[in-house]
Amino acid sequence: MKYLALSLLAATAAVATADDAQKAKLMETGKTTFMTCSACHGPDAKGMAIPPDMKMAPSLVDSKIVVGEPAAFALAVLKGIQKDPTNTKIIGMMAPLEASLDDEKLAAVMTYLRNSFDHNASVVTPEDAKKFREQFKDIKAPVTRAQLEEAGKKK
Repeated sequence: MKYLALSLLAATAAVATADDAQKAKLMETGKTTFMTCSACHGPDAKGMAIPPDMKMAPSLVDSKIVVGEPAAFALAVLKGIQKDPTNTKIIGMMAPLEASLDDEKLAAVMTYLRNSFDHNASVVTPEDAKKFREQFKDIKAPVTRAQLEEAGKKK
């Protein structure tokens, strides 16, 4: 019985180490991939300021989309977000990135943002990214905020 308990403990530790190694790799790749995003969202993820009081894109810090249901975040990154004509403080629209991000980079940038800038959310794996890509394959245009909110509701 003692041997079984030690074996289970060792197996759990091995899985945790593998998970930690995967997260570290995703974070490293995600940080590099985020450089593309920082052109609009800024290196601090707070939105690139355009004087006097506008931003190129909204802040990702404390974003419900970033730290919420991963499917909604994936939808935003893959398909882009339509410009909200009522929001005159944000001048850009989120460009669709599905053609430029493979599953590894999509998972990495999502994991990086979900675990940086004082965020602490679950890891997104390349397998998750592949699943999201399949889930949203029939959407052919940038989505609305309402579509993101719907995707953010746990099914």
